[in-house]
Amino acid sequence: MSEKEAPGGTQTGAPAGVIQVGQWEEAGVARELGETWESRRGRRRWSNERYRMSLLLRKNLVPGEDLVDVGCGPGFYVPVYLDAVGPEHTYLVDQSSQMLAHCLAHYPSLKSKNLAQGPIYSLPFPSGRFDAVVNCDVLMHIPHYTKALKELFRVCNPSGGRVFLRVNLTEGRTYGDLPEGDNPDPGKIYWIAYGRTEFRKALEDLGPASIEVIDRICRKPLKRGGDTFVADAAIVVLTRGQARRPLRKGSLLGHLVHKAFTLGG
Repeated sequence: MSEKEAPGGTQTGAPAGVIQVGQWEEAGVARELGETWESRRGRRRWSNERYRMSLLLRKNLVPGEDLVDVGCGPGFYVPVYLDAVGPEHTYLVDQSSQMLAHCLAHYPSLKSKNLAQGPIYSLPFPSGRFDAVVNCDVLMHIPHYTKALKELFRVCNPSGGRVFLRVNLTEGRTYGDLPEGDNPDPGKIYWIAYGRTEFRKALEDLGPASIEVIDRICRKPLKRGGDTFVADAAIVVLTRGQARRPLRKGSLLGHLVHKAFTLGG
C-alpha cells in the first residue's frame, strides 16, 4: 500500500485503503505508516504541522514532568518526549497493539509498563494524572470528538497542566466525511475539519482553562467520500489553572535563524 494523495498533492497521513479502525491491527500497516512519517522528519518547514508541533513540544516540555500521548500511532513524536521528559515519564496510549509494538521496537528505551492499549474515550488513568497530554491527528478521525476532549482534559493536571492538540479547522460549519445519526459507526475512520466556532465552544465547555490557537499553519485540500474541502492545520493548547510558565510558541524569524545556523538546515 502507498499513502493516498489528496487533490492538490497534499498527503493525508493514512495508507491507502485504511478506512476502518480494525485495519490498524493488520500486519505491516504500523510499519508502513511509521516509515512514511519518518521519511518526512527532515521537513523543517514553518508551514509543516508536524514540524511545528515538534518545535512547540520541545520548547514547552519539562524534564521530569509526566506526559501521555493519546493516539500515539507509530510514534512520530516519541524522540521529542524521550529527549524532553525522559523514558520514565513518557506514556503512550493507542487503540492498536500494532502501533504500540512498533513504538517499542523502534524506541527500546520506552518503558513497556507505560504503554497502554485502549480507546480515547476511557483512558486508564486517574484524573489530573499528567502534566502534558498530547493528541495529534486523532480528533478529526473519530465520531465523538467532544467525548474524547473531555477525557483528555480529565487526565490533565488542573494545576497548570497542558493539553496539546493537532486538529483541522475550517470557516463556517464543520465539514468533511461526517458521522451520521445518533449512533455513528465506531469502526469507521472519518475525515473532518471542525468549524472554528463550534470547536472553540467545545473547548470552553470543558471547564476553566486558557486557550491558545496556532491557526492556519498550512491549508490542506482533502477529499473523503464526497466533495473536496479545504482544512487549515492548527495546533491548540489548553492550560488548566494557573500556568506554571508562559507558553513558548516561537516565531518565523527565530525558525529561519535557527535553520541558517544549523548544519543540514
